[in-house]
Amino acid sequence: MTLASGLALMCAVRADEAPKPPEIVQRVIASYTASVRGVIGMQRHFSTLIDAGVAKHAEVSDSAILFKDGAFEGLHYYRVIEDGKEFSASQLADRDQQALQGWSAGKVFFKEPYDRRFAGDYTFASTACPDCVPGTVAVTFESQTHDEQHGAGTMWIQTSNERVLKLTYAPYVLPPHATSGSITETSGQATPDLWYVVKIDETYQGRMLLLHGSGTFTGVFDHFTRFGSVAEGANAVREGLLGTTKS
Repeated sequence: MTLASGLALMCAVRADEAPKPPEIVQRVIASYTASVRGVIGMQRHFSTLIDAGVAKHAEVSDSAILFKDGAFEGLHYYRVIEDGKEFSASQLADRDQQALQGWSAGKVFFKEPYDRRFAGDYTFASTACPDCVPGTVAVTFESQTHDEQHGAGTMWIQTSNERVLKLTYAPYVLPPHATSGSITETSGQATPDLWYVVKIDETYQGRMLLLHGSGTFTGVFDHFTRFGSVAEGANAVREGLLGTTKS
C-alpha cells in the first residue's frame, strides 16, 4: 500500500467514525433546509449600547437582507443613527460596502449548527431538560473550530415539527475588549411556510485599561418576503418594499 492510499484510507475511516447528529437534529437540519429554499428577504432592526461608565456608545439601524437557499445574496441599509447623529447618504453607502464585503467573504455571521452547510462543524449531545415543556427536547452543541462564527451552547427543539424554538451559545471568539458574552436566538413563524430567527439578544462584559463595562445588542427581524427571483428580491431590498410584495 502506498503512503497516499494509506492516508486516504485513514481519512475515510475517520469520516466513517465521526458521530452523526442525534436523529432529532438530523430532522431539524432537513426541515430547515426545505424551509429556506428559494429567495427570501427580511428587514433587520439593530440596537447596540456600550456602557463603560464615563464612555458610552449607542447605535440603531434599519436594513434589509436577501438570501437564496439560505445563502447570502445582498443587503441594504436604510438608516443608521450613531450616538444621536443620523448617517448621511455617503456614510450609508460605506456601511453597505463594509457589510457586503463581510457577507460575501462568508464572515460576520454565526454558522448555525442546524444549517446543513455548517452542521459538520459541530458535535451534538442530547441533554436533560427538566424545565422543558412537553414535546420539547434540549440538545447541546460544540465545535473544534474556535473562531468568530462558531460557539458552544444549547438549542431547544419542538419535536412535533422539528423546529428550533430557542438557541443560546457562548461565542468562541469575543468582540474586542469583551471578557465574557452570551447570545440567545429566538425563532418564530416568519411566514406561513418559514420558521426563522426573529430576535437575537447579545450581552457582553468587558474591560479596557481601568474601565469595566457592558455591551448589549438586539436584533429584530420582520417583513419576511419570498420572491420569484434574486433580481426581484434585490429590487425590493433596494427600494424598501419588503412586506409589500405577495409571498
